[in-house]
Parts: sequence; structure tokens; C-alpha cells
Amino acid sequence: MAQIVEHLSRDVDDQAQALDGWQQRYEQLSAGRFEGHAWQLVMNEGTLLREHTNRHLREQITPPPGHLVLAVPLAVMPGSTFGGRPLDRESLLIFGADDEYDLVSAGELDLIGLSVHRDVVAGLAPSKVEWLERAQQERNLGLCPDSASAIRQMLLAVTSQTEEDGALDRLAHTPHAQELLTATLTQTVILAMHSQDRHQAQTIPRRADTRLKVVKRAIDFMRNHLQDDIGIPEVCAAAFASRRSLQYCFEEFLQTTPQAYLRALRLNEARRALKLHSDRPITTIASDLGFSSASHFTRHYKLMFDELPSETLRACSLGPSTTLF
Repeated sequence: MAQIVEHLSRDVDDQAQALDGWQQRYEQLSAGRFEGHAWQLVMNEGTLLREHTNRHLREQITPPPGHLVLAVPLAVMPGSTFGGRPLDRESLLIFGADDEYDLVSAGELDLIGLSVHRDVVAGLAPSKVEWLERAQQERNLGLCPDSASAIRQMLLAVTSQTEEDGALDRLAHTPHAQELLTATLTQTVILAMHSQDRHQAQTIPRRADTRLKVVKRAIDFMRNHLQDDIGIPEVCAAAFASRRSLQYCFEEFLQTTPQAYLRALRLNEARRALKLHSDRPITTIASDLGFSSASHFTRHYKLMFDELPSETLRACSLGPSTTLF
């Protein structure tokens, strides 16, 4: 079986559910209407995929069980990170199925890649399997511009060919689907292995890793206390960091401030509550999440999502747009 699935969304939670078999959580961090698009060629042995989003997001990502994922950016804004390292057009992202990955897009992000079952990986030459095992530990590899460009162009060409007449019928047969995935994976690995500028044994510096842990402790505390009367002093205490250090860490890894991030978390949570169609009034939701008044909440909500809370209530009943071919 092979099918093309396209998903259009104007909501980050809908977009987080777009990729088949993935566990994801997105938080919108920048003001403006969100727009997302996901394209997938879903086969039994794996998936070719492309995802485009247009806002500053934090994404927590777990790939499908038993799969290995390789992806490259077609477009990415400066300040984006993956796994605590800078994410740019020369990055090769490598996801394993047993870990959660942290991606921050500073604005527009367009990713293209493939997700393949471990059985497909096992069929590669031993040298390529060993390289993938080492590369997975690094998560975010820097490629030379020529290699990164070649991988992008190859993946774009493969996805374009799958939309030609008769392509899905051929891929419905398991051998053809596996051949496509194996060939695409092999070519990606070959290009990456021969990249002259790949960072050897690239790891997050110890100090940067420590700062990243500060951010994660702070976010965990914020999430667990969204309905409590907390401020930055309480967040600093939970993160074991000074106010200045916390500010620096958030700006380094999230391109925002702790205050703005806490407000964004509360606004995203309010949006989720509104979409549940519960009997709770908007004023109650706002008050429960720490907003001093309904007008204060509405002003920030409109700025973040480019719509009023009442408009969210009406619009969410329409749901996302998903198309199967």
C-alpha cells in the first residue's frame, strides 16, 4: 500500500498530529496566524515527508517506533536550533525512535526527509549502517554546502517523481516501495559521508549543555504551574539559575525571554481549552491561567493568534484539512 497524504492547518496542535506515527507537541511562540502544511508518501516500510510551518515554534518530537529519520531544511530562519545546536541549510537532522528531540524554529521552517523502518536500514552495506549509528548520536550534522544542496535536490526530485501518473500503483507493491526507500536512504548517506566539512565528533559543549538543562528545568516548572501564581523569581529557583542567567539561556536556545515564553505557554494552553468546547466561560479560562482580566487576555490572545478567543470557538469545529490521494 502507498498513498500520498496532505495536511493543511491553521493550528499548531493540528499540525503536530499531521505526521503519521509521530508523537509531537508544538508551542507557538511568535505573534501571527499560524499556517502549516505536511506532505507524506506513506508506505509500509517508511515515509517520504515534507513539512512547512511559518511561525516561531518549539517542537518536541518523537519519531515512529522502530524508525530512523533523516531530514534537511529547504528553508530555515537564523536562530533556529535542533538538539541544542544551530540549525541551518547545511544541517542534516537524524532522529532515532527511542528519544525525544527538541527543535526550535525561529520563523519559517521547511523540512524534507524520509522515515524508514530499521529493517530497511539493516539492508544497507555494513559501513553505511555503522556510519548511521555514529551519526545518530550526533543528531545534527553539519554538511558542506554542496553536499547539503545535493541532498535537498535529490529528495525534491524523488518526491516529485512519486506524484507522476502510475507511481502510486507501482509503489503499492512492497519490493518497489522498499527499493525506493533503500535507494533514497543510500544516496543520502553517501552524500553525507562524502561531505568534506562534516563536523567530526560534534557534541554540545559542556557549558552549552548545562545552559540547555537550565532551560528545560524552567520550562518543566512553567508547564506544571500554568494555573498557579508564579513569576520569574519562582522559575529561577526551580531552574537553579539567576535571573540574568535564565534570561541569557532562553535567548540563546529559544530566541525569547522567560516572561514571553511563560505567557506563550499560557496562551497556547488557553487555546487548547477553548477548542475542547467545554462549558467554561472565556473569562474563567483566562483567570485560571493567570491573566488579570478578560480584556488583558483577549488583547494578548489576538496578538498571538491573529483571532479573538470567540473566533477560535467558532472556527475549531471545522477542523484541519487532510487530503488522501
